[in-house]
Amino acid sequence: MTLSVFVRSRALRHGLVWVLVLALIGLLAVLEPAGAPEKLRRTAVLLPVAALAIYVHFWALRTMLEQRHYASYAATTAGILLSGAWLLVLLNQLAHVVQTRPGGPTTFAYLLGLAAGNLLLALVLGTLPHYVRRGVLSHYQMQELHARQLETELSLLKAQVNQHFLFNTLNNLYGLSLAAPDQMPEALLQLAGLMRYQLDSSRQHLVTVGTEAEYLANYIGLEKLRLRANSHVDFTADLPHPDQPLAPLLLLPLVENCFKHAIGPSGDNTIRITLSQTPTGLTLRTENSIPPHFKPTPSGLGLPNLRARLEQFYPGPRHQLTLNATATHYTAELLLQL
Repeated sequence: MTLSVFVRSRALRHGLVWVLVLALIGLLAVLEPAGAPEKLRRTAVLLPVAALAIYVHFWALRTMLEQRHYASYAATTAGILLSGAWLLVLLNQLAHVVQTRPGGPTTFAYLLGLAAGNLLLALVLGTLPHYVRRGVLSHYQMQELHARQLETELSLLKAQVNQHFLFNTLNNLYGLSLAAPDQMPEALLQLAGLMRYQLDSSRQHLVTVGTEAEYLANYIGLEKLRLRANSHVDFTADLPHPDQPLAPLLLLPLVENCFKHAIGPSGDNTIRITLSQTPTGLTLRTENSIPPHFKPTPSGLGLPNLRARLEQFYPGPRHQLTLNATATHYTAELLLQL
C-alpha cells in the first residue's frame, strides 16, 4: 500500500491514532509504576466510551452544526455528554474503579460531572485536529485556486496582446500595400517572424531581455517599411545583461503607440526609443512627436492591458509607468525591477 492510499484511508488513519494513544498510556504506566493497575483499568473504561462519544459527535458536527442546525447540535452534544457520562460511571462501578473526591464525599452527581468533564475534554481533543487539518487543506486549495485564476487572467491578457498587435499590423500592411506594394513580400515575412515569436512566448511565463529587445527591433523594422521620408526613427538598446528573465510582450504596447500616434502627412515625425539595463532593472523610454491637428482617440486595449500585466508580473513598487503628453510630444517611461 502506498503512502497516498494510506493517507486517504480514514479507517487506517483513525486506527493508527488509537494505537498511538494506547501506546502512550502504556508508556506512562511503565514510567510511573505506582498505581499502574488502577490507571490502566480506568483508561480501559474511558477509551471506548470516549471513542464512541467522539464519533457520534463527528456525526452531529456534519449533519447539524455544518448544516447550521445549531439548536439540534447543542441538544445532541448535551445528550452525548450526559449519556456518555452516565455510561462511564456505570462501567467504572462494574470494573471496580476507585474514584475519590478530595475533601468531600464521592456522590453520584460528582462522579457524573467528573465523567462529563473528561468526555468534554475528549471531544475537544478529538475534534480539534479535524478542523486544523481542514483549515490547512482549505488554505492550500484557496492558494491553488488563486494561482489558477491568475493563470487564466494572464492567458486572456496575452490573447488580447496578440489580437491588438495583429489588428494594428494588418492596418499598417494595408497602407503599405497601397503606397509600396513591392515591399509587401518582405513585410509579410517579417510579420510571420513576429507572430511566431508571439506564439512561442505566449507558452512561456518568462523570456530574456535580449530576445525581447530583438523582437522590438524586428517590429520597428517592419514599421519602418511604411514610413514616409519625413519620419525618423531612432532605437538604441544598452543591455549588458541580456540573459535576465523578463515577462514577454510587456514592452510592445509603448512602442506600438509611438508608430500609431506619431506619423503625420506633413512636418518632421520623430520617434526615439531607448532600452537600458542595470544589474537589477530595465528601463524603456519612448518619445514621439505629435503631428499638427492630431486628435487623440480614447484609449484602446494597449495601455489598460499593459497596466494589468504589470500588476501581475511586477506588482507594487517593482514597476513604475510614467506617461506625459504635451501639445507637440508624447513620452512614456517604464521602469521594471527584475
